[in-house]
Amino acid sequence: MKTMKAILSALLAGCLIIGFAACGSKEPEETTAAPDETTVAEVVETTAAEPVEETSAEDESETAAEETSAVEETSAAEETSAADETTTEAAGIAKPADQAGVLKLYNDTINDAYAKQVGYHKERVTDNEKLDAGVAFQTFKGLVYKFMGIGADNKYTIDVSKGQWASDEQHKYLRKSTLTAADITSAAFKESDGKVIVTLSVKDGATKGSASSTKASTPIDKCGICVGNEDKDYYDHKTGPVVYSAIGGTFKKASIDESYSNAKVTATIDPATGHLISLKVEYNIKMTIDTGSIGTAKATGTTHISYSKFKY
Repeated sequence: MKTMKAILSALLAGCLIIGFAACGSKEPEETTAAPDETTVAEVVETTAAEPVEETSAEDESETAAEETSAVEETSAAEETSAADETTTEAAGIAKPADQAGVLKLYNDTINDAYAKQVGYHKERVTDNEKLDAGVAFQTFKGLVYKFMGIGADNKYTIDVSKGQWASDEQHKYLRKSTLTAADITSAAFKESDGKVIVTLSVKDGATKGSASSTKASTPIDKCGICVGNEDKDYYDHKTGPVVYSAIGGTFKKASIDESYSNAKVTATIDPATGHLISLKVEYNIKMTIDTGSIGTAKATGTTHISYSKFKY
């Protein structure tokens, strides 16, 4: 009996062990069951499609690049602006402190054009003409006007090329300006439309032409206009000696008294280069011609001289 009980006890114990073993093997299978394959795939795909860390890095890089570019552009713009200001200041013409400074600016500008033998266009005409003369002299009215350059028929025009001076001994061209404070009554400086304008009021002057007076010089002759003492159509100021040289061969006893008044000289200058844009000279002229044989004539008019289209 004891033996039978021992065998039964052993069998019962074995069944319990097998039952526990079977239960242990099922619980881990339920606990460690593989997750749904579709869910894993979706997670992987979503993660791959939205690489948060990589996009963030690119954004930071692009933002940094944009900030750097903005800084560089701002810096470049500031440097360009500073360069422009420096260039403008360097190229500009400072306002002279007084009339002496204005006169120096004028002389320097004219003399620079003279030294460079610039090309230009020139026109000269004397209008508003009047002639007071006897009957005998009226016959020579056209000739008198020609001597003085009076009237549209005696308008003088010339185009001068740069470099042409050397081939013509500078006869038809600008002269140096030698104006001094003693030659002017005022000198003004102003800026208008990006240009510098210098205006000089030149003192009145008078000349005499005769067999014994063949040369003359007045303040207006020193401003750079084309002048001389013999009869030349291209002279801008018809002085007494110039007219006498034209008629002295016929009227050896002739005497010519010439004078001018209200002379104004205006130079327009490019501030970026210091070059002349235009030069204008105006004055009222009066001339008394005594031929010594056929009577006397008095002529008046207003002379306008214009230099423009300068080529440096």
